[in-house]
Amino acid sequence: MNQLIVKLMFGLLLFAAAAFGDVYLGPSDGNNLPGRAPITREYMQQMIEERGDTHFCALKSSARSERSKSSTLASITLPTSNMYDYDVLYYEINLEILLYNDYTDGYVEMQLASLVDGLSYVDLNLTPYLNVSAVRLNGVSQSFTHSTQILSVNLNETFDTGEKFMLKVEYHGYAYFDEEGGMFIDYNNGHTACNTTCEPFGSRNWWPCKDFPFDKPDSMDIIITHPTTYNGYEIDCGSAGTLMSVTNNGDGTTTTHWFEKYPIATYLVALMVTDFDQTVQQWEYAPGQFMPVVHNMFPYISPSDPYQSGYGMLQYTVPALQAYSDHFGMYPFVDEKYGNMHCNFPGMEHQTMSSIGTYWSGEYVIIHELAHQWAGDQVTCKTFHDVWLNEGFGTYFEIIYFEQWAGPEFAKQWLMGYYGLNRGTPYVEDLDNDNIFDGSTVYAKGAWLVHMLRDQMGDSLFFPAMEYFYKESEFAGKSASTDDLNSVVSQFYGSDMSWFFSAWVYQEGQPKYEYSYQWHPDTISGSGYFVDLFIEQTASYGFFPMHIDIEVTAGAYDSTFRVWNGTIGDLYQFHLPDTITSVTIDPNMNILKTSHYVPFGMHIYTVNFPIAVINEPYSTAVQAIGGVGDHTWDKILGQFPPGVTLNSATGEISGTPTWEGTYYVQLRCTDSDSPANIDTRSFNLKVGGPPHLCGDADGSDEVDIDDVVYLIAYIFSGGPAPDPLEAGDADSSGAIDIDDVVYLIAYIFSGGPEPCAGS
Repeated sequence: MNQLIVKLMFGLLLFAAAAFGDVYLGPSDGNNLPGRAPITREYMQQMIEERGDTHFCALKSSARSERSKSSTLASITLPTSNMYDYDVLYYEINLEILLYNDYTDGYVEMQLASLVDGLSYVDLNLTPYLNVSAVRLNGVSQSFTHSTQILSVNLNETFDTGEKFMLKVEYHGYAYFDEEGGMFIDYNNGHTACNTTCEPFGSRNWWPCKDFPFDKPDSMDIIITHPTTYNGYEIDCGSAGTLMSVTNNGDGTTTTHWFEKYPIATYLVALMVTDFDQTVQQWEYAPGQFMPVVHNMFPYISPSDPYQSGYGMLQYTVPALQAYSDHFGMYPFVDEKYGNMHCNFPGMEHQTMSSIGTYWSGEYVIIHELAHQWAGDQVTCKTFHDVWLNEGFGTYFEIIYFEQWAGPEFAKQWLMGYYGLNRGTPYVEDLDNDNIFDGSTVYAKGAWLVHMLRDQMGDSLFFPAMEYFYKESEFAGKSASTDDLNSVVSQFYGSDMSWFFSAWVYQEGQPKYEYSYQWHPDTISGSGYFVDLFIEQTASYGFFPMHIDIEVTAGAYDSTFRVWNGTIGDLYQFHLPDTITSVTIDPNMNILKTSHYVPFGMHIYTVNFPIAVINEPYSTAVQAIGGVGDHTWDKILGQFPPGVTLNSATGEISGTPTWEGTYYVQLRCTDSDSPANIDTRSFNLKVGGPPHLCGDADGSDEVDIDDVVYLIAYIFSGGPAPDPLEAGDADSSGAIDIDDVVYLIAYIFSGGPEPCAGS
């Protein structure tokens, strides 16, 4: 079957989808989507150019990033202390929306649970532009104050830890929309629509809630009464979760009821009230198991026009669901639905029902918002400081999609489209003044961070770790921070990966590698050659520890080695069968970096000095490789500890230090060439106190009954602590308690084991 016939058949399928509703699109085999011509480099490049420097999803913050700053921002970006004293279990939003203006009237009822004893009031977020007519606790009116962004409710009874209660806020007024988000009425081609988009802090502009992502309700009802028809068009309401009912009230209004049974962040709650043409696809996520994929399209958008987003909704959503489920675990809301609904803004990853702008037709738009159902909806950033967990992962999911449906070559082309050297951090340090949705740091650099995490872990660990994170970890269905992600991936990696996140999330910039190499015959075995490779990080803003792939060619020999670059300058040696032809740092471009070659010259390769002990002889040596002739050493900055000197001819550092402390020195090595090769490196030499005698709690240099008395006084009577504290930890348990007293008594009087014998 040739491609033309396939295209014609798929065009008919799209036409049928628009005309008749349900369409089945099951799993597809191969590296191309069903019904589409193979992806080309030109197609990928065109999408990259359309995407531009700023990801479309980041446009949701364009107004926010340009706003004037005011002293009220802290009340927007920071929760009150009271908001940590209760947990939201449930919301019901019950509103009437008129459509001819922004006026809304109704209530929000919520179930809360106290997290402290004696909870006497509750703070909620709500714009002052909405008027609160009453607040009821279990049906009884309560007093309240409403100023700036805070609705503070005084409870007429107190609640202790774990006690639950119902709070109902009745309100009305004109819903508000600003740079934080909210609700607005818009008009397009003669059609009226009520839109909501609320990331980061805009939910409070149309309903009272705790408007921060660290506290999700377990479930919620969304009940909207709206005109049955408006300007001659039948009106529908799209939202999160499962459609429970649509009731014609017989008075010109209809009530639409949605129920979201999964935890949901407030900013992911959405409404779209307008006239839609609906198409429903069926995704076969397991043999004989189907999930509806709902597309609510503006009636003036043609689903067969590739330059409008209706086309992309129908063509790319189901394949993306399949690709992401294959790699990160089943779509989290598979027993509800997924869908897209048209909106009058660029787009937003609303839970189970993404909003998609009408003319954002790029394939990446559809697949990016869907990616957030895992990264952002199922696991939400705990605060917007860590929004890269949403947007960096959401952007990297695009690469996974292209890997599955276009192949690794085109996926890498798409990833390289995000390649950029930016001094900023994915971590948003200042929520009041920084652009939370910075395209170059949060999105692009965030995506590269995920790619590098994958490279450092390997696919066999990365994908199971991420599936566990989204599906089974304590953060699934909740919120997480960077540290929380680190705790999960470290569990799979087998050791703490803080070295990775500390550098890439919180530190500006990226590594600048300067590398050089030399080779010399293997005179020991008489066969082959040794290559000395020196890699130095020269960026002034920080150090990035990483595993680096090194590709080495020597004649017909070609091999790739993975090395650990754990210091600012590391020396590596390889054995090769022939003289070296080339060395390439990170040949597969898996690290966000710059690198360049310099002649080998001479390099100091000593990294750290061992710790010295006061009043005890000390000796170490600093070493260099390369250069010509003898090396000469001198100190150009700092000072050595009193009693310690540098031998300028040998680089030996020796003596008996007489003062404790940490001493900074910068050393210079000069060879005998003309002009001379010179290298410098900074070191810290720490001089510590004498090692303590375990069990010698009173510092008398012996372990006896006085130490028992000393420990008893410390543990039970507030006496002075052992110095150092670990001297009192006789049983090496990590804590000083009565067990240490018993341990010492057994040692002193009964021949028990020596203190710290088990350490």
